Amino acid sequence: MPNSSPSSFLRPFALMSAWALLAVAGPAAAAAQDDAEQARSAFEAAQTARTAERKRIQQERSALEARKKKEEAVCYQRFSVEDCLETVRSQVRDAEAVLRKREVELNNAERREKAALRMQSIEQKQAEQRQKIESGERPAPMRAESRSQNQAEDRARREEEARTRAAQQRAREESHRTTEAERAASQPARSAEARARYEAKQQAARERREKRERANAEAAASGRKPAAPLPEPADPAPPPAPAGSAPAR
Repeated sequence: MPNSSPSSFLRPFALMSAWALLAVAGPAAAAAQDDAEQARSAFEAAQTARTAERKRIQQERSALEARKKKEEAVCYQRFSVEDCLETVRSQVRDAEAVLRKREVELNNAERREKAALRMQSIEQKQAEQRQKIESGERPAPMRAESRSQNQAEDRARREEEARTRAAQQRAREESHRTTEAERAASQPARSAEARARYEAKQQAARERREKRERANAEAAASGRKPAAPLPEPADPAPPPAPAGSAPAR
């Protein structure tokens, strides 16, 4: 009777178990790959839509800036320049806040989808590694590769966030410079508006005096006693001189 070791009896069962595991792991790895491909396609479609939306936001921002300049030019033709300018700029700030909110939502959605893709890529690689192990293959080292990929993705994410912060800082600085330039440009208009108000008050005071003098003259001509004069309003203070001008002597 031939000599049979226990391992010779167990070998067929081990082979059958390996094939059974492979039959289960193979479809799982294929399913993971299909899911990853579908997620990648969905991400690319979403990226295309986000690119179009960012382009629309930029167009709306350019149109908003053009409208602001046009309406400010109209304000400079009005008597109440400052009130008109403040109304226009408040409306522009509100519209710009809506555009920024849309940009933030786009960026947040993009970051979430990229993180989901990274996780799905890791899960796919793990499924492939399990399939190789269960089929008897020697899998390639995965930890170092995954760590390197994660580091590269984290570095790309940090660089993107740094670019976003830099762009936001530039936008804030540009907004500040624009505000300062607008304030300087509107200084002559404010001075002209103050001068117009001052002259209007002066004219009203002259008209009151002339009216009172005529009434007194008519009363004297008719033999009536002139009415007691009403308290004279204080003369309006002259408008301040524009910044940088020499003081009046």
